[in-house]
Amino acid sequence: MNKASSDVWDYQTCLGLKEGRDTQMHSSVISQQKSKFAGRRMGLFLACALLLVSCLLVTACAGQPEKVATKVKVLLVPKFEVGKISGDFPGEAQLFYERYCAGCEEIAVPNSMPSSHFYMNEDNGVAILITSEGKTAAGLSLSSLLSWDEYDFSDAKIISVGCGGANTGSFVYGDLIVATAVCDGELGYGTDSTELGDPEAVSTWFHSDAYDEYSCHRLNSDLCEKVYQVVKDCPMRTTETAKKTLAKNFPNEQWASREPCVSKGTAVSADTYWKGTWGNADANYLVDYYGCPDKYAVCEMEDVAIMSAAKCFGLEDNVIVLRVIVNMDTFLAGESPESLWLGKANFDEMVEEESGETLDIFEPGMHNLFDAGQMVVDAILEQEL
Repeated sequence: MNKASSDVWDYQTCLGLKEGRDTQMHSSVISQQKSKFAGRRMGLFLACALLLVSCLLVTACAGQPEKVATKVKVLLVPKFEVGKISGDFPGEAQLFYERYCAGCEEIAVPNSMPSSHFYMNEDNGVAILITSEGKTAAGLSLSSLLSWDEYDFSDAKIISVGCGGANTGSFVYGDLIVATAVCDGELGYGTDSTELGDPEAVSTWFHSDAYDEYSCHRLNSDLCEKVYQVVKDCPMRTTETAKKTLAKNFPNEQWASREPCVSKGTAVSADTYWKGTWGNADANYLVDYYGCPDKYAVCEMEDVAIMSAAKCFGLEDNVIVLRVIVNMDTFLAGESPESLWLGKANFDEMVEEESGETLDIFEPGMHNLFDAGQMVVDAILEQEL
């Protein structure tokens, strides 16, 4: 092969090889463009699908009415019931249930104490929360309910209703107390009376300012006065046994011989169900120390926690406390801690029959509580409170 032929071959060969490479490159570019186009089509398809799903969800939500919380006008807060909620010996809740929530089924409150019970009558706006006894149970049960967005408590009046022990020397069986302040009888320092070094000491309780933000609450004074005006003339029941017991233990004492009535006073809360002269002295002393607007009237186990829980939700000005006196805060003649409490499983055993703890005043006392409480609830429902 001569040089010319060789050059032609080389040129043709190179040209052929170049054309082959160009063809391969062209095919690769087309393939890449097809892949990119397919990817873009898939992305566009997914975007359209997501947009369609979003539109369907928005349409579905728009087609459903917005959930509105059930409005509560009155929340009654008793602490315990004796037996059934209706039809037998009444505790703190039964008479209110039969009047305002008859036939309503119990409603389970999320994250609440297992011993609490909640009922709601949506027709009249009245609810009942039985918290169980003690500050811990009362505070946690109320907090759980108030935090539940199923119900709207923003305008509700919270009425703590229950029984308690009288400040001996001032109040009698059957009295109804409208509390104007509630104090914690345990927050602070305390000791046994036998440990006191000062023979002139008047209390085993000593103040600590570490607890001042929540150890004593004054209730809404305007609301308290309005409530008192509503119930002040409500007749209060008593029994012959109650009268005779007071006359025997406190002869010639004017306070002990009067008929029961409605009064304003301060409630002192303690988890301990206490009784005794030093306990009475402590309660009187701390109420004076805190400068409460009215004297110590009744000892109980929950109201300071009710107020603290309500305050957490900005509802402290809506709280009303009604307590009926069913026993004394000191031991009567012939009584002792052992005779009253030893072997007694619970408070129910001491209220369903005549005993040294509540005599026969408990059931009449529950009617006193209900009669006054009903007047308050009805005034709220009629927008008079």
